[in-house]
Amino acid sequence: MKKSKEVFFAAAFVLTAALLLGLCGAALRPVRVDYGAVWEPYLAEPKDSLDYLYLGSSYAYCDINPSLIYDATGLTGYVLAGPEQTLSTTYWYLKEALKTQTPQVVLIEASALHFERYQSYSQINVGYMPFSANKLHAIFEAAEPELRTGLLFDLYFYHSRWKELTVSNALGALAPRGADLLKGYTAVDGVFEQIADGPFLREVTPDAVYRQNLADLGRILALCEEYGALPAVVFHPTYSQLPAQEYERIRSDVAALDPKARYFNWSGQVASVGLDPALHFFDPGHLNRAGADLFSPWVGIFLTNELEVFPRAQTEENAAAWRAAADHWLQERPSSQE
Repeated sequence: MKKSKEVFFAAAFVLTAALLLGLCGAALRPVRVDYGAVWEPYLAEPKDSLDYLYLGSSYAYCDINPSLIYDATGLTGYVLAGPEQTLSTTYWYLKEALKTQTPQVVLIEASALHFERYQSYSQINVGYMPFSANKLHAIFEAAEPELRTGLLFDLYFYHSRWKELTVSNALGALAPRGADLLKGYTAVDGVFEQIADGPFLREVTPDAVYRQNLADLGRILALCEEYGALPAVVFHPTYSQLPAQEYERIRSDVAALDPKARYFNWSGQVASVGLDPALHFFDPGHLNRAGADLFSPWVGIFLTNELEVFPRAQTEENAAAWRAAADHWLQERPSSQE
């Protein structure tokens, strides 16, 4: 009996210590509202209310404004992407995201097929995932080994922030956040002055790395099939392009992975989308705010016309929230675009 009590109190102590460490780490970790890996507003979206999910790297969250897709089509969606996000991480993002949403289509912005196995942002992309079995899998399968301690315990990464922490900052970090106006989008301003020297060629990764990334894409496509979502592998209009033969290889490889998956290479469709390279690129790969204002509605209309994705019924409250988000971004447009 005495031994049982000792075990119980030891377990209770360990659990309490772990909870306190977790709370301290969460209070010290900077709040994330844009530039990818934005989970809390996603989880605040009403259950089963989103028509599509948009996954990928910074190309996804800079180029796609879901509020403007809603304005053009009535489709609701969220950009659940991260900076330089690898496909191994994207798989666990999708698995976690499908706990609360049943999208008709999942768009996978596919620049990560030619990323390295580990990029530079695992601390952000994996670290800001909700704590769950999926996050644990991502830590041990998609993140560098030297980062895993900090990904398990935020305090390891952020303990030095205690000097700058205020009570209001801590309470703000711990307070639950609701759905927002961004829907995973990040607006960037400015134009790339050397755009006339492009288009520029992206480096192709070694075949062994590409094949591993392709295997991760295969897992994503299989997950979409399991949950009844149509996967669409896409490349955005860009001035940072792969060689033409590489896009064709990817088309063939995607078809081999899943004949039902759709593949769309928009990389060379700058003009047909209505983009002006001198006005609409923040850098060779990313659209600026004005470019996203044009590309986002174009994508929404494409989803409806090409993939036959139509808006699901929304509650009056959620429809009003989406209308408010769309109106916000319409008002943010420069007067020259109106």
